[in-house]
Amino acid sequence: MKHLFLTSEVQYVARAIGSKVDSVKKANAVYIVTAIRDKVHSNLDWHHKCKANMESAGFRFTMYDLTDKSQNQIISELAKYDTMYVEGGNSFYLLQESQKSGFIPFVQRRVQEGMIYIGTSAGSVIAGPDIEPFRQDDRAALAPDLKGTQGYNLVNFIICPHWGQEKRRDLFNTYRLNHMYNEDHPFVVLNDHQYVEVVDDSFSIHTANQL
Repeated sequence: MKHLFLTSEVQYVARAIGSKVDSVKKANAVYIVTAIRDKVHSNLDWHHKCKANMESAGFRFTMYDLTDKSQNQIISELAKYDTMYVEGGNSFYLLQESQKSGFIPFVQRRVQEGMIYIGTSAGSVIAGPDIEPFRQDDRAALAPDLKGTQGYNLVNFIICPHWGQEKRRDLFNTYRLNHMYNEDHPFVVLNDHQYVEVVDDSFSIHTANQL
């Protein structure tokens, strides 16, 4: 069974997601940190809060970076995990390193085999068919070796995170909404207290009240 949780800001929905994952799978999880390795994110308070709230929800992680990994390393080092959490940050850098390491066919296969995939922000965006709509959000120049913008294709829609954040108002008004209107793929817009749960070929949108 394919099972994904795609979030805008996991720190606010970690408890709700944790209640839907059994304790064995929560205890055997890997935390992909690559999206924050672009040497630009200086304030990582949000990252530490996401990790702390996931751990409070019962998840036990091994931290892992895709950067400079080979496909053989990816397969041998990640095959044992039941749950994968993909952190937010720079979706373009994350995609570049996913391409270079051979991670994409690996994660596609493991999700089909039943590994739980949890993403937040960039980790949710990249699960869809294309990350091009987020070029204005992220520093695409930090991914000079990127070969196209096709995502992991774990779902057939694009998550658009952080709806309602005041600091992103101009970004939505001047770029995102226009791009969404003209885009070929369907979009799912999430505020920071919402998440999408995907079970096989169906999905549902939930709102959590975690503080």
